[in-house]
Amino acid sequence: MVPKTSAGSRRAFVGWAVGAYLVTLGLLLVLALRRSSGTLVYAIDDPAIHLSIAQNLIHHGTWGVVPGEFQSASSSPLWTLAVAATSVLLPFAPELGPLLLNVVASIVLLMLLGAHQRVLQPSRHRPADAVAVVALVVVILFLPALTMLGMEHIAHTAMIVWAVVCFGRRAAGETAGRRWLPYLLVALATLTRFETLFVVAGLVAAELAIVLPGWRPAGRDGVTLGGQVRRAAGIAAAAIVPFVGFVALNVAMGQGLLPNSVLSKGPAVSGLADTFSPEELQHRLADDPLLAALAALTLALLLVGWRQGRRSTYGLVVLFVATVAHVLLAQVGWYERYQAYLITLAVFVLLDVAAEIVPAERRAPTPHTPLVAGLVLSALLLSGTKINLARQVPLAVADTYGQRYQAARFLERFYDGAPIATSELGYISLLHDGPVTDVLGLGDYAVLEERRRNGQEPSPAYWAQLADERGFDVVVVYPGTMLYQVPDAWILAGSWKLDRDTVTAWDPELDFYATSPEALAPLQAQLAAFAPELPPGITTSINELAPLRAEALAAEAAAGD
Repeated sequence: MVPKTSAGSRRAFVGWAVGAYLVTLGLLLVLALRRSSGTLVYAIDDPAIHLSIAQNLIHHGTWGVVPGEFQSASSSPLWTLAVAATSVLLPFAPELGPLLLNVVASIVLLMLLGAHQRVLQPSRHRPADAVAVVALVVVILFLPALTMLGMEHIAHTAMIVWAVVCFGRRAAGETAGRRWLPYLLVALATLTRFETLFVVAGLVAAELAIVLPGWRPAGRDGVTLGGQVRRAAGIAAAAIVPFVGFVALNVAMGQGLLPNSVLSKGPAVSGLADTFSPEELQHRLADDPLLAALAALTLALLLVGWRQGRRSTYGLVVLFVATVAHVLLAQVGWYERYQAYLITLAVFVLLDVAAEIVPAERRAPTPHTPLVAGLVLSALLLSGTKINLARQVPLAVADTYGQRYQAARFLERFYDGAPIATSELGYISLLHDGPVTDVLGLGDYAVLEERRRNGQEPSPAYWAQLADERGFDVVVVYPGTMLYQVPDAWILAGSWKLDRDTVTAWDPELDFYATSPEALAPLQAQLAAFAPELPPGITTSINELAPLRAEALAAEAAAGD
């Protein structure tokens, strides 16, 4: 990696970057709180899953969304533990934990970037660099919007980037810093997100590539294949040991090899037939044109600069291998969060490349044609989705607050201690006290196994039997969640409908089913009683034909007896 920039330039970059981040985040937070009546709610439902597990861990010693029942419901064990720690420190407001953790991780990440790049030097003499830094932080790195998602992606990214910087400096012959630090970062990053294994594959490839003909950093003429194999093995072990430890614990507790959400949604392990089809791979790349462009640019720079002995080639190898592995085996998209670590790593690596190939006079703090700043700003042309999603964060919060959070309040009030079923696990499991059946299987391994056995579509008979066995009277799902899987005996009691297009809600309508004729009347009465408390823009629709359906089912049951 490039040598550190001067202290003055570093302070200027960090000042502009952190300032842009905090100002934008503050604006998004204020607008979001206005949409949620002052309640801190995140843009998606998933942070509440971590909060739910954290609360159960603190108060019941249970890893799962239901006290006393182990479930591998967290795809990020270390993040969940960090959320639990903040919940202990902030018992009066545990929902602040994910926000504060993301703010700290973002500032650390921007300080890393400021310390290890030297081509963007915002000042009054270089206004284009200042604009580029703001665009970089707010749009390309997407940090304010990612913070409002309340998930682990920024912390994971910071650990990944820090580790790659450390290993890159070692590859260039530098010995500064603690030698154990990058290995620890890799281990922690693995327990934060398992996509770390893709980066580890890139690090292993980069270590071994040093002995190939062509590229070799200056000062590394004495490298040997055996030495590089040992270094690569050490990096791999730093990730494999915690990963295998997690797998062993998961299996010992009667779960799968990976967290339920990974088994359910991960393309490589979900059992979907078209995972590796050309159409599916093309679709993943099309989900983020910026990622596709950065991958192509990375390959081009590798091919052109392989024999030029550049220090930055190490990072390019890591980035290209990790990107290919991610596109083949993981998801792209869903509020731009899954590939966030790759985009940020690409920014670090490409700024590193620029520091080597941009003439020194262009980096001087004097008026000039801003080459690097222009390239950064041109990336905005490929970031339309990010710009739009960043703008829609307050609406995304309104989606979560108006549907999932209100459903959690409804079930907390009227079904406290009673079994319920839902596809929206987060806020419902956080607020509702009682058994929860997750119809998507993210917090319910038995359901997950059934979904995987039946191509993600269990039969209506399965759901009817599960309702009898577990005793839940109410099911809260989006219309498209179960489609043709709804048993005949379940009765649509009513719905909540948003009066606008959604951002993170799966559908403008959220449905409430009674699983028996006897459960219908109380559910409809409760929906009617709760209707005045719903936020503006959400209306309750009571199914007026439902009582007739309940009478018919009751008559059929009586005739059968």
